[in-house]
Amino acid sequence: MGKKIYVSRYEIHSAQGLNSRSHSTTHEGALIRIEIDGVSGFGSLHPWVELGDSNLDQLLLELENGELSRQVKCAVHCAKVDRKARAAGVNLFTGLEVPDSHATIVRGMIGVEEAVAAGFDAVKIKMGRDVNDDIAVVKEINAAYPELRLRLDFHAILGAGQMEFFIKEIGEGARKHIDFIEDPLPLGEPLWERMRDTYGLKTAVDRGVAGAGGEYDFAVVKPAINHTDKICGAAQRAGRRVVVTSYMDHPIGQCYAAYSAGLMNEKYLGLINKRAGLMTHGLFLDNAYANHLGKIATKWSSLNAEHGTGLGFDDLLEKEEWTRLV
Repeated sequence: MGKKIYVSRYEIHSAQGLNSRSHSTTHEGALIRIEIDGVSGFGSLHPWVELGDSNLDQLLLELENGELSRQVKCAVHCAKVDRKARAAGVNLFTGLEVPDSHATIVRGMIGVEEAVAAGFDAVKIKMGRDVNDDIAVVKEINAAYPELRLRLDFHAILGAGQMEFFIKEIGEGARKHIDFIEDPLPLGEPLWERMRDTYGLKTAVDRGVAGAGGEYDFAVVKPAINHTDKICGAAQRAGRRVVVTSYMDHPIGQCYAAYSAGLMNEKYLGLINKRAGLMTHGLFLDNAYANHLGKIATKWSSLNAEHGTGLGFDDLLEKEEWTRLV
């Protein structure tokens, strides 16, 4: 019967912008369906153009023409893995231990309060819009929840002077409760080393891990866009750790990130940090796929993710309006 490729475009909506480089509340992407010999597998393309991705039309053109960038290759691989499981009639999460998660916060103190009430002991906060507001938020959080672990993501948007001002102003008490600061500056800035040596802070690299030197302590791996084995191998050789996160994308992509995190945890013993970043469906307004996953929680096993075969969502995927691409 050969191979057929279908797509179904989607929009998911957030109450506010989800990082310091984007104010958009409407996020578009496309589910992909690859059918071979009558059996389909599913993946997701969810570009963040603000962070350097090609736009959705370009990604779909790549998929149609077979000239695949890393992001499209990852979505196709997801669909292949999903198809294999569906062909066998099994769910990919059966017997798989997925790492626990931090909560991902974009609403400052309100979001932190909700995360603590839900049982999270670590939160990742999107920062960088206003350095003085960021300082105030960190101080407020540390005063209210002095044992809460903090992961601060700046998307390399501040200058070195602003970043060092932030580090000094939050105070030693708050600094002691920071797991890491993610992308504080572009790689190569001297402050990366000084953050560790002078202030005792750990750092994480998201985009650009492949070109990073010894600056970082954690590599942030996103299965939606990264060659996971390549990054894990580099981190292992450099004596670094890995944090696996979703791409703040469609729940299909979120589930693929969770599945990948479980596999990496088995393959690279001791390399994968015990707190991943997989609880991101709560950043978006209600939709049928997110509702299948339930409320955000620290443990993936507490979610209603085992819904059907492969990555799940069998009933919802059946209802999608699919357009033949290839």
